Amino acid sequence: MSQKNKNILIGGLLAIVLVMAVGYAAFATQLNISGSANVTSTWDVHIKSITAGTPVGTAVSKSATVGESKLTANFETDLVAPGDSLTYTVTVENGGTLDAKLSELTFTPGSSAAITYSSAGIAKDDVIAAGATKAFTVTVTYNASVTSQPAQADTTSSLAMVMSFVQNK
Repeated sequence: MSQKNKNILIGGLLAIVLVMAVGYAAFATQLNISGSANVTSTWDVHIKSITAGTPVGTAVSKSATVGESKLTANFETDLVAPGDSLTYTVTVENGGTLDAKLSELTFTPGSSAAITYSSAGIAKDDVIAAGATKAFTVTVTYNASVTSQPAQADTTSSLAMVMSFVQNK
């Protein structure tokens, strides 16, 4: 190999080593980012009110209360005869600055098989926008197909409702 070719080869190898060194230095540099952020959002989803509607038959609302968590409610209704019912209107308010999505709505009825319940106007994944309210109904009914009168204690309905909300993305 001639001296000229050897010099070109050595120069090329040195150039490659130099490029590799610069590339390594560029990737090995540590990047430091500092700063701060403030979150100013508020979360305030709660049951604003519960009102009993007009009873059907001889139904009587004994109580409808909001629980300590502000997302639970208890309904107690006296139902005397098959077909009696009472519909409650529940209003949920989103007083916060974040939209809220209903992730779960559960009802725990009392032990009487003669009493049924239903809800309308709200479903899983419904969104309540920040600052908005949503009203829905809960109906407690003495099952019209009951053919024998249950014990007196079984005609008072105790129904518990629990709502869970998450931030809407």
